[in-house]
Amino acid sequence: MMKKLSLLRLFSCLPLIAIIIPDVTELIINNQFKLPFFHIISGAMLIVTIVICTLVIRYLKKQQQVKMQYQQV
Repeated sequence: MMKKLSLLRLFSCLPLIAIIIPDVTELIINNQFKLPFFHIISGAMLIVTIVICTLVIRYLKKQQQVKMQYQQV
């Protein structure tokens, strides 16, 4: 489960970077450039996906640590 979440988080970062780099470059070169609404929405959705995956992974790791502590006692 954690491996799948890690892969989802990784593959959510790649399109986010692919959206951000050209937009930032265009903003630096052209002051009149306006970010497309689709890029803002898709970037926000990818960030939310990454945050959710990170929180779930952290929760699962914490649960696993608690199990290990109870097994050692």
